[in-house]
Amino acid sequence: MKLKKVAALCCQEGAVRLFDQTDASGEVVRQWLGDGRAAYPIDGMPYMETDNICTMFDIPEKKQEKMTFRHVAATWDINWKDDDPVERELQDPALCVRYEGRELLPLRTSDGIVFIQEKYLTPLDERDYMRLYQRRSRTGGVYIAEKVGMMLQAVIMPVDVVQDDFVDGLGELTEMCRSALLRKKSGIQTEVVRAEQDEGQDTLFREDGEAEAGEES
Repeated sequence: MKLKKVAALCCQEGAVRLFDQTDASGEVVRQWLGDGRAAYPIDGMPYMETDNICTMFDIPEKKQEKMTFRHVAATWDINWKDDDPVERELQDPALCVRYEGRELLPLRTSDGIVFIQEKYLTPLDERDYMRLYQRRSRTGGVYIAEKVGMMLQAVIMPVDVVQDDFVDGLGELTEMCRSALLRKKSGIQTEVVRAEQDEGQDTLFREDGEAEAGEES
């Protein structure tokens, strides 16, 4: 876990949320750090307070004045354990959509499509082994659990972007892509594209060796 990137997310959002995960006896067994939209485990550390977070990540006082800090018990609504008997593995997203300055990953859940911000995957190690799972809160909402192997590495909340402007924009993009695909299949090309294909040249710049060969000829 790249904790400096977790701290960077907190500074970016102007919020530090420190959660204490407890066992049945009330003893703290794990702490989680995040910005309120995602949380990551702080393992191998002594018990942390928000002041310790600011010191450890060298957050200056002027920056702190513009941020909000909360240190609370981990919400009962979320399953913070590594295992969840009803979790469901999700397909890795094949697309990323940029909207209002955010990179959004679409995930197909049993409740339909949800979106998470790609930036919340940046603190994670071993991205090649990462798996995303749908979990359901005790109040019925869907949230995303990221795991490496059997170990829970992040809890990520979906972002609500499914609104008229967003859907209209995706619809327009889909129609443009469909039109481009039909043109491609029907063989309609511009003269420039046709000339490049005739020459077998589909890159913008030739490699050095190709340029020299062309000059000699």
